[in-house]
Amino acid sequence: MRRADRSVTDVEEIARILDQCTVVFLSFNDAPAPYVVPLFFGHEPGRLYVHCAPVGTKIDLLRADPRVGFGAVAAAQIVEGEGACDFTARAQSIAGAGTARIVNDETEKRRGLDLIMRHYAPRGEQGFSYKPASLSRTAVIAIEIQAITAKRI
Repeated sequence: MRRADRSVTDVEEIARILDQCTVVFLSFNDAPAPYVVPLFFGHEPGRLYVHCAPVGTKIDLLRADPRVGFGAVAAAQIVEGEGACDFTARAQSIAGAGTARIVNDETEKRRGLDLIMRHYAPRGEQGFSYKPASLSRTAVIAIEIQAITAKRI
């Protein structure tokens, strides 16, 4: 990171930034350009979870190459200046890379969905109930984080 004074390296602080992000942008390898998609997500140390349909472009690209990139922004605000080059921003952001996999284990699938749900509708540790029909038509993707950076502007 070019500006070390903006870098956030504390793992707990990075988790707090992730807690404030509402959408993660997941980038898959595709030719001739990356395929980027915004997704709702949940997280735990070292891992992100997202969900999607069990068929489609994301699943096809993941099966072809599980390497992904991701990014998210929280609390972004533009601070106007006198001139065009005097504008600045206030924000927190994360960027990283990892390896994605489709979750096949039913227990981990529910855990991933619970983390996603808690991110948007916190209910403590009681968990959520899922309709069997919904579970069967939902894929959960786990992203094992291999590199992550965060910054605060």
